[in-house]
Amino acid sequence: MLFPLPIPRSILAAMAMVALAGCQPNSAHPVPSVPQIGGDLKCSKGDHGYEDPQAGWGFCYPGTWRYTERSQASQSPPGLDLTFDITFVRVPARALRPRQAPLPPAASPCSGDFAFMIISTYQRGDSSSLAGWAESNLKTSALETISWGNAVEAARLRDGRRIALTPHHVVIMDLHSGLLNLESEMSPRLATWKFSF
Repeated sequence: MLFPLPIPRSILAAMAMVALAGCQPNSAHPVPSVPQIGGDLKCSKGDHGYEDPQAGWGFCYPGTWRYTERSQASQSPPGLDLTFDITFVRVPARALRPRQAPLPPAASPCSGDFAFMIISTYQRGDSSSLAGWAESNLKTSALETISWGNAVEAARLRDGRRIALTPHHVVIMDLHSGLLNLESEMSPRLATWKFSF
């Protein structure tokens, strides 16, 4: 039977120093010394922020969502697909802060409701417009102009996907509602998106 190796005291001391350095001294509230994922997004109360610096975007989502994220390279057009398996998890009333009201049962999904979302990020290349990129890469010119965060241009495709042109990328959001209606949850949060690259 193998026994775990003892941890040298110097490593334990270094780990303790890192743990203590996580908060700044002389502060009324502990402040993390490293940036928080999605911390610079302007999310409503109860929402959480998600940010992917490599893909160059971030957005707010309901605090009742739990997700599993996967990434996969795409070949045509070349880019990155991030997939999110989303599950609704009701927040128990005892976990709420005093000013938060529990979700009314009739207006919210049920615990365990799920959906699937794909957010694809592609190189913009030499395309000067969203219509030009869509024509070259998606073989479509049917775009309905929308507003989407701080995108240079944004549109909705006939199949419901949203497409945004940023200074260096093209981002496509593809919502696959299951028992959880992603359309009703993500549409009002389009303004929270921040495209940083």
